[in-house]
Amino acid sequence: ASPAPRTASGEKVIASKPAAGGKGSVVAPLPGVVISVAVKVGDTVKASDTVVMLEAMKTENSIRAGRDGRVASVNVNPGDSVLEGATLITIE
Repeated sequence: ASPAPRTASGEKVIASKPAAGGKGSVVAPLPGVVISVAVKVGDTVKASDTVVMLEAMKTENSIRAGRDGRVASVNVNPGDSVLEGATLITIE
């Protein structure tokens, strides 16, 4: 198996793609670094709730749930570098 991609400073890069259809996936709209995760598994969220703060190009971006539901998985932690399209959170 090839090693996980790393940033220049050695942090792990999250590059997972959403599941087929990706219906319940909250994905990174652009590459960046996760600043904070506002939810945990089991939390109930509304479509307008901010679930992740992502820093990209020196700008903080609020990533919203996009749908009502319950958080099934949290795939990132603060400090993780993510690529565009990486699954951040899964909502069911």
